[in-house]
Amino acid sequence: MVRRNKPSLSEMGKQGGDRGMTLLEVVVAMAIFLIGIGFIMQSNAVSYRYRHMQEVRQQMIFYAAGQMEALLEHQTVSESTPPFKSFVVEHVDTPDDGTLSKDPSGAYLQQIQITVSDPDVPGLAPVSLNTYRVWVNP
Repeated sequence: MVRRNKPSLSEMGKQGGDRGMTLLEVVVAMAIFLIGIGFIMQSNAVSYRYRHMQEVRQQMIFYAAGQMEALLEHQTVSESTPPFKSFVVEHVDTPDDGTLSKDPSGAYLQQIQITVSDPDVPGLAPVSLNTYRVWVNP
């Protein structure tokens, strides 16, 4: 009968393949994993911020369209509900002051511009809607 000695743990690792990870390998793997999770969380935060800005911009466009329609229909809109409460509306109306091109028939071109901005959302550009009307003086 041949007697064999039991192999030591270091010899078993060499003969039987890798038997596990060292503490250093675990720490490095965790660090890489946490860096990846950090990038994913940061990208989610950025995408949520841009989604919010897009939603506010869409509300501003609809609000500006409503303001334009009300202006053209000679009505006033004073909305103070929460989605529109912080919106600032600027109205520019070019009157007939003689500087506009006139037609011999007395018609003139009027430009109406509505600009809506929201100072509560930093980095959001204002929304401007323009329309032109031809008016005829009798």
